[in-house]
Amino acid sequence: MANFQQRCGLLFEKKIKIMKKIFGLLFLVVAFIGAIAQTNVTKSFMFDGVLRDYIIHLPTGYSSAQTYPLVFNLHGYTSTAAEEQLYTKMDEVANTDPEKFIVVYPNGIANYWNSFTATGNDDVGFISAVIDSMHAQYPIDLNRVYSCGMSNGGFQSYRLACELSNRIVAIASVTGSMSNYVYANCHPGRPMPVLEIHGTADATVPYTGLVGCANTETVIQFWKDNNGCGTSDTTPVADINTTDNSTVDKIKFNGCLNNDKVWFYKVWNGGHTWPSALINLPGVNTNRDIDASQEIWDFFKQYTMSNVNSIAADNNTSSRIQVYPNPTANFIDITATTPIIAYQITDRLGQIILSKTIDPTVDMRIDVQTFANGLYFIATTDREQTISISKIVVQH
Repeated sequence: MANFQQRCGLLFEKKIKIMKKIFGLLFLVVAFIGAIAQTNVTKSFMFDGVLRDYIIHLPTGYSSAQTYPLVFNLHGYTSTAAEEQLYTKMDEVANTDPEKFIVVYPNGIANYWNSFTATGNDDVGFISAVIDSMHAQYPIDLNRVYSCGMSNGGFQSYRLACELSNRIVAIASVTGSMSNYVYANCHPGRPMPVLEIHGTADATVPYTGLVGCANTETVIQFWKDNNGCGTSDTTPVADINTTDNSTVDKIKFNGCLNNDKVWFYKVWNGGHTWPSALINLPGVNTNRDIDASQEIWDFFKQYTMSNVNSIAADNNTSSRIQVYPNPTANFIDITATTPIIAYQITDRLGQIILSKTIDPTVDMRIDVQTFANGLYFIATTDREQTISISKIVVQH
């Protein structure tokens, strides 16, 4: 089986082995605490002929009488669900945030998520099956299911954004990226809220990219385009820890379709680590100005499946026209206040999909049944040579 390192040319084994030794010393303490709290449950089931398992963390004060958001937290390559749970400290956020949530830490096959090819382990199907299993056994809110992960887990969260957007509301990646395969075949069919946290000194998944993986800014641009975002605001995060050898810029992109945002935490001189993780990995800078787990949850809780899909009928830059329904699967109807003489449809990359000059009309219908799922822009020109641009989402 081609692994994560082979696909992205990563050479990080020594540090991973050191990390595992450190984790080994801590597991007995964590197991003891977990046994007392009785909030961690391990479940398993057969999927595609393989016994798959995952850890469930139920927040303090859990009650079956109320519903909870569900957050997947996916481990990195060679790591495990238990290590991810310990390292990221997301349970603390689930327990203490005013809006508590359930965390699921799944295990990949052979400590690996298939974020790179069309063949091999169906990890997207596995995560979907875990959602079904959780819904059958626990009071989770299916309108509030999210995924995050570190490194290979971040790669897999991006794949879920592309291929399971009907179930995953928003995603976050820490030190992850998009593989070339996922990048080339990603059609989420709707705007997807995305948060990326990445260090400029990451030696494992470099900020500037490497063979088999997109660079960080290319990934951010992809989701900006997918969500129809415009300009950005950059805010330096207060350097509250001056000994971590790193600082953070928080970059928010504005004007996104339906306010489905793209946020990027650029960690200057940050390494291949989870900010404010339980331990510092040897030889790399772990930023402690932000808490990645808290930042991720603060981002996720802005969104539900209903509000990410409720695109207003009129998303136009001009009140002269109305475009509906939106999203659509079959047809787009356009009504204008002055006759339209031409229109052009482009995809999120600016490629022209359809361009026509027509007899003047104030009402028309455009067939989009053959369009791939995704975000498109319609530019209409009226007799006064006024151009109006509207955003639409095709979702079959």
